Amino acid sequence: MKIKMIRNHTQRICSAILLILGIVPIFLACPQIVRAAVLIVLDGVFNDWAGQACFSDPAGDAASPTTDLVSYCFATNPNDPIAYFMVERKPSNMSVEIWLRVDVNNDGSYQSSQDRAIRIQYKPQGNHDSTTIDLFNGTNQFLKNLPNVGWGESNQDGGAKIEIGILFTDLGISVGQPLRLFFQSMQGD
Repeated sequence: MKIKMIRNHTQRICSAILLILGIVPIFLACPQIVRAAVLIVLDGVFNDWAGQACFSDPAGDAASPTTDLVSYCFATNPNDPIAYFMVERKPSNMSVEIWLRVDVNNDGSYQSSQDRAIRIQYKPQGNHDSTTIDLFNGTNQFLKNLPNVGWGESNQDGGAKIEIGILFTDLGISVGQPLRLFFQSMQGD
């Protein structure tokens, strides 16, 4: 009787361990939501981007050194329906036009009506910047202007970084949705 109880107890422990070992790989394989290490604030101060999900951009892949991107970052804040992006180029006082293309339906084309294209016109100036952000769908149909969602460095600060925040609804996405995206730069006016 005592041996049977020990055997049943051992079987339960083994079953629990096997169940845990089966669940952990599934949990690790699920996509995780990207969240900021600290809260991102759109204010033109970029120290809140330290430790975020950032990616280097290869040098020399743009038309000129003033439009060549160095890196870009992505983050979200908890319970905040805004996707935050930061783009960095080499310091410059020249205007640059940056396009963020988002493959919302994740089909690899970036050109369907569900997809989004965001045009960022960044003009660093003396002690401030001038930034215009327009939203288009993937077929380049203008949807709307996005006022007050971008902040960049001034010429005095180097003119290298800009941060933007775009509502999930404007991007046509939901929380936890996998995305494909890329940045493209060109000379501004």
